Amino acid sequence: MNKEIKSLTEAKLQWINDIKMYKAFLKSKSQTSDVKHGSSEYISMAENRIIDINQKLKEIKNES
Repeated sequence: MNKEIKSLTEAKLQWINDIKMYKAFLKSKSQTSDVKHGSSEYISMAENRIIDINQKLKEIKNES
C-alpha cells in the first residue's frame, strides 16, 4: 500500500506542477487560440486527474 500511496502522491504533485506551468504559459501573450484552447484542455484534464487521485487516496485510507 505504501508504494501505491507514494506513487499516487508523486503523480499528484506532477499534475499540480503541470497545471502551474500551463497557467503561467497562458498568461504570456505569445500563443494562438488553438494553443490557448489546448492548454486549457490540458489544465482541465490535469485537474480531473488530481480529483481521481484524491479519491483513490481516500479509498486507500478508508481500507486501512
